[in-house]
Amino acid sequence: RRFPPVGELLHLIPNCCHITMKAYLLGALSVSFWLAKSMQLPQVVQETSMRQEPGSGACSPTLQSDREFDLIIYGATGFTGRLAAGYLSMGLPGAPRWAIGGRSKVDLMNLGSELAGIGSQPAVTALVADLQDLESLKAMTRRAKVVLTYAGPYELYDGENLIKASLSTCTHYVDITGETNWKLEMMRKYDSEAQARGLSVVQSAGFDSLPADLISMLAAEEVAADGHGPPTEIAVLWTKVNGWKSGGTLASANYSFSHHFFLGSYGLAPGATKASPDAAAALFDEEQFYSSAAVVD
Repeated sequence: RRFPPVGELLHLIPNCCHITMKAYLLGALSVSFWLAKSMQLPQVVQETSMRQEPGSGACSPTLQSDREFDLIIYGATGFTGRLAAGYLSMGLPGAPRWAIGGRSKVDLMNLGSELAGIGSQPAVTALVADLQDLESLKAMTRRAKVVLTYAGPYELYDGENLIKASLSTCTHYVDITGETNWKLEMMRKYDSEAQARGLSVVQSAGFDSLPADLISMLAAEEVAADGHGPPTEIAVLWTKVNGWKSGGTLASANYSFSHHFFLGSYGLAPGATKASPDAAAALFDEEQFYSSAAVVD
């Protein structure tokens, strides 16, 4: 079943598809807010552990509820981290208790001064921790329910240590990495531990595909509104790309391409059924004449 071209559906989510950085920023923050405010540790965790100190088993719900901050923005002085910190400084209703983190005290203090002029909120707390110093990371993560890190390239800059620190101190972890090989390695290493401790490790939150995902969902709902069910396939065609990639994104891509082989579209979903390579062309005539100006998800 066909549905209107993507261009005719953009009115459903104004501006979302014109600024990919919004996907990184708001998507990752939304996940972090949800973990900090709404998520309860699994019932089995609540019943089997009341320890107040982090250990190797399930985390105590009491330990999470007593945290000083709901959220720490780590890598706050970078390009995307600064945008996230600025957004939180606007004093939005229901905003979490938050702090900024990074390795440079001077840069964090300068950012704090900038943020003070954005809204009427109290001065933001700055926490200094280096990704190569696991103990400093633990001292930071044990003060919050969730740590959201924008400090990439993640593999190159020892981002794994922040995952280790978060799991050790019963803190949920969120990042925006696009480093697929590194994500697969982290999933293999820490998935079982995170589940055992009742913690969430969320990678690629608000990734580039978020606008396409939203359009696909809304398109499916609109098609299904006629009572004949949703479409069996959806392809999103991009004919215009605004802006350019940030320095962190380019550095991540350069590192990944020079150190890893391409995993393929289903590298993180072993056993998944691959879509037909002709699926996009069947839906969009433009895709039969592929060019850099027409990209299909």
